[in-house]
Amino acid sequence: MVERLAALVLCCLLALPAAAQDLAQIRARGVLKIGTSGTAPPNTWVDSKNQLQGYDIDWGTMIGRELQLPVRWVKVDFRGLMPALSSGQIDMVITGVRIREKLKQVFLFSEPYAYERMVAVVRRDDPRLQRLAELQGLAVGVVAASFQEDTVRRIGGYRELLTLPSGSDVFLSLHTGHVDAAVVGYTAALHYAKRRGGEVRIVTEGGGVNAQGIVMQKSANELKAAVDRVVARCRSDGTYLALYRKNFGIDPPQ
Repeated sequence: MVERLAALVLCCLLALPAAAQDLAQIRARGVLKIGTSGTAPPNTWVDSKNQLQGYDIDWGTMIGRELQLPVRWVKVDFRGLMPALSSGQIDMVITGVRIREKLKQVFLFSEPYAYERMVAVVRRDDPRLQRLAELQGLAVGVVAASFQEDTVRRIGGYRELLTLPSGSDVFLSLHTGHVDAAVVGYTAALHYAKRRGGEVRIVTEGGGVNAQGIVMQKSANELKAAVDRVVARCRSDGTYLALYRKNFGIDPPQ
């Protein structure tokens, strides 16, 4: 069933009428449109002044500056970002997307601009989960259409899987007891755990490290080359490390 659904999603994306969004067309338009969820702190979130902030936002702003293009941010639920990209409503997606083979069939990914460990967050007084692969009998929350959803479905054994629009919804479901475990990225888990004090613990055992990329249309080869140059420079001159420490308070995983 899952495989058929994934194939259907890919077919739908391929069928969408994608407008050409390579760098020349973007320059002619005069603005770079970047999609992000805005609901996954500390990667992407909205502050009290209704301004987007976070690691992904810093990267998008920097890419726009390097390309000498003003950035127009478009906030879309995570599961709606790829259809928006495919249909040409946005030029790229920067929102912590893991580089996955099934998405590479349809889109271009930049060179990795971040690496993230997958973890589970559980209530501190719940001893059942010690390794990520031990989901037997648990209700699990994930962001819909995410890498975490794919992984949890592969692991299996859970009692129930709640696919939710955002990371904030996943953590709220954990807080209210609707799920036993929230499977998310480590930086989001760390951010949430700091806010909740000693109420939760983070299960890291068994969670691998995955590369994240900036996503573009399949035809956007010139745009990808330009973004890759920015990523390469930032990784070599220390900007990547500085942005990681600024937004997450830790060094990136190896």
